[in-house]
Amino acid sequence: MKLRTVSAIVLAAGLTVGASGCSLIAPVATSIPYAPSDGIDVSVGGADVRNMMLIADESGENFNVVFTGVNIGSSDIELTVNMEHGGSGFASADFTIEPGTTLFGDPEGDEEPTLVTLDDVQPGETVTAFFQVAGADEVEHNIPVLDGTLQEYRDFVISDSEVSMDSDEEESSSGTVIEPGVDQDAGTAEENDNS
Repeated sequence: MKLRTVSAIVLAAGLTVGASGCSLIAPVATSIPYAPSDGIDVSVGGADVRNMMLIADESGENFNVVFTGVNIGSSDIELTVNMEHGGSGFASADFTIEPGTTLFGDPEGDEEPTLVTLDDVQPGETVTAFFQVAGADEVEHNIPVLDGTLQEYRDFVISDSEVSMDSDEEESSSGTVIEPGVDQDAGTAEENDNS
């Protein structure tokens, strides 16, 4: 009887150690960094880009660059993001990340939203992006493209009335950076008057 009890205890202990042994050599999933939302996180040259995504405007042709920039330094960081899609669409956008935390892309925020135009990009796809800060290595990452389907992103969808483009920008839209609420035609007319 004692032999059976001891054998059962040894067998149970062996099964317990064997079953838990996998966790001794496998990485713990909760220690792996990840972006907890739909956007991506990138660190480059002292700047931390948090939850970056592109949000399509009402026309679906322009994309609001939405992210939170974190700068723990004491001076501004100039960030350039070069984007491409399928080898045919290219765009570039520049951002100044001041010390502290700055939200980009919020139409109601302090920073004017930056819209880029990329050909043949649909919500649900990703865009290849190259993040650059002077003096640091370039970082490549894929940025997700979303629209206003989800409630939490509807505030970031720029309306057609807020986007004003002249005919030249519409014809050669690839790589254009648009400033919402700025009348592009007015600037063109002034240039024509001066010439």
